[in-house]
Amino acid sequence: MTTAIDAHVHIWDRTRGETFIAEKQFPVLTGKAFLPADLVPVLAETRAESAVLVHGPATVKHVHYCLDLCRQHEIFRSVVGWVDLRDPDCAAQLALQASDPAFRGVRFTPMLDADPEGYLRSDGAQTICAALQTGGHLVEILAPQPLFGAVADLARAFPDLPVVLAHFGLPDGAPESYDSWRQAMSDLARLPNVHVKLSGLPLTGDVQTDTDMTQSHIAAMLALFGTDRLMYASNWPVATALASPRHWRVLLDETLDKMNLGAPDRDALCHDNAARLY
Repeated sequence: MTTAIDAHVHIWDRTRGETFIAEKQFPVLTGKAFLPADLVPVLAETRAESAVLVHGPATVKHVHYCLDLCRQHEIFRSVVGWVDLRDPDCAAQLALQASDPAFRGVRFTPMLDADPEGYLRSDGAQTICAALQTGGHLVEILAPQPLFGAVADLARAFPDLPVVLAHFGLPDGAPESYDSWRQAMSDLARLPNVHVKLSGLPLTGDVQTDTDMTQSHIAAMLALFGTDRLMYASNWPVATALASPRHWRVLLDETLDKMNLGAPDRDALCHDNAARLY
């Protein structure tokens, strides 16, 4: 395995009384805690030297907890935070986070809003993207295919802002949906500031099904984005509801082997792009 940076992990501390959104989709995660000590062996078995800590609960309070964790644990290289785009004071929320050296950017969570597209097209989104671009930070967006048009418009409006689409753009993995997803991703790939995290495929645990899904989706990403705008990530611990992080890392490595991807390109995809952006 190429030494990696895991570009997407979360921490869930049950003692904080926070709401964990992933439980709605994956009830098997209910009641479980996922702490820095639990992440250490995951990074070891996936040969990741460090991880990017992405907020879990969508609250400003949780972001500051993540920033504290980043200072306490060497396994975290930086933090992707969150602000409430519907709050008129969202710029002040960002300023407090951005003053911390561990802060790297903000994640937009449109699917938590009653009007997902309106959320991405809001004045708050414009304000935060402008501030992130000026500050040399980035924005991550957790958005499915119907919102790609709004994602593209943000990327065009802020060409110097790295825009990172999480989890392959949330495809459903069904063969009959593949062509539509690929075409939608091709439109985003034309924008040079759009990057994609290679994580979050709806794996099944069945080796052949997961292999086929991985190979087709990775082939599309390499053809559309090249290796300079893609990043390996585990999506731990959410991904544990479907399969182990090692299962995903092995699938990815086997796929890159089959595609005869050379060492420089593997290093970029698994490590160097994340090191540059995060």
